[in-house]
Amino acid sequence: EEYNTLPARAYDIRGLKVQIPSNATVNRTSDRLDGSLKFDDLKPFDGSLKDDREWTTCPVCCFYDLLTNTRYGAGDFISPENLNWVDLIELSKYCNEEVQTPEGPEARFAINTVLGSQASAYEVLQDMASIFRGMLFWKADNVQITADHGNLGGKNASPLAAIHVFSNSNVVNGAFVYNGSSLKTRSTRVRVRYNDPDNFFKPNFIVIEDRALIEKYGVQEKSIVAFGCSSKYQAQRMGRWVLESEKLHDDTVTFSVGLEGLNVLPGQ
Repeated sequence: EEYNTLPARAYDIRGLKVQIPSNATVNRTSDRLDGSLKFDDLKPFDGSLKDDREWTTCPVCCFYDLLTNTRYGAGDFISPENLNWVDLIELSKYCNEEVQTPEGPEARFAINTVLGSQASAYEVLQDMASIFRGMLFWKADNVQITADHGNLGGKNASPLAAIHVFSNSNVVNGAFVYNGSSLKTRSTRVRVRYNDPDNFFKPNFIVIEDRALIEKYGVQEKSIVAFGCSSKYQAQRMGRWVLESEKLHDDTVTFSVGLEGLNVLPGQ
């Protein structure tokens, strides 16, 4: 009655309930009431999901739901039989692993977003996978997903073993061609956009920069969007990952192989 028009309002919603792994529960403790998952290490994963759906910020569970749902997802083309949760469980554990921030612990990767408009299925799914640095591909009549997570076994995991060794003897003409990456691809500053929960989830930005690289190459800024991210610390981690990836991946090698090249999957 005190306004000529209805004032703008904002709502904090929990969103859709999705299925979670059989050996997981949603964190409900006072210091982790954030929708992340907690896994029971004493209960081995049997490859199944719970029948009862839960509210969770686990990006892998939300990604799986969008991939298989027949109403708002890609379920008309992809069925649960096309996916294997034995492969996804390690990704989910890595996403929900506790990391420390100045404001307390939080999940390494979490999703808080609203999909309110229609878009290309592949683009939306790739955006969802980008939350946990994932990549989609199709192999052997199954949807496969890989992620740039290094050691998925956790903090005490041993280094990953080589998938396949290529040498002059199993490369066409024994030729390896090496190139350095372009200086234009080496960012010295990364500007990450995320949704700020302290300002009604409106877009905000955080900037990550490397002073040593700026002195060497000058200011070369890259702007990225942290899809579904509502934590400035998660956005910070994404910015650091982009900066370090471009800094360390400064060489490429090109070569041709025979059928044994099929042993190596994208992302390996």
